[in-house]
Amino acid sequence: MVGQARRTEIETTANIGVVRHVSKTMKPNYKDLGFSTTMGPRLRTLVETHLINDLRHYGLEKQNLKFDWSESCIEGHDTAYLDGQLENYSGISIFDNDERLIADGWMEFIHRGQFFLAYWKFVTIWDKEKKVFEKKERGAPGHILQQIPDDIKTEAERRAG
Repeated sequence: MVGQARRTEIETTANIGVVRHVSKTMKPNYKDLGFSTTMGPRLRTLVETHLINDLRHYGLEKQNLKFDWSESCIEGHDTAYLDGQLENYSGISIFDNDERLIADGWMEFIHRGQFFLAYWKFVTIWDKEKKVFEKKERGAPGHILQQIPDDIKTEAERRAG
């Protein structure tokens, strides 16, 4: 309920059938982990590192970013890895040191054996409340596919599509 009260604007991306909630006055909640509570500290650190690295491919080079998982929502498949369980969550927000919304979106992951990779399925990047980039295309982008071993690629391409 608290998360709902923070939202002031709804943007609908019709071509992918996803409803995103974007608030220009959103304040972060770093304590409530939403549905991502099943991730242990090692898994959370790995996922956050992968997602931050993925943002660099979309032009975001900021440092010291903080994740707000409070509105994370389960969107499909799951896995056990390292010290926890993981889902492909939507409702992830990232803030800078001034607590300005920098990015929000829906993550995807590929896990098979010892291979694990988390990346943004959909992401919007913000600069002072202005949308500067939006990844709406389905499927794993080329920079992600390049990181996947060949024997896993077909599965990754199918899942990400």
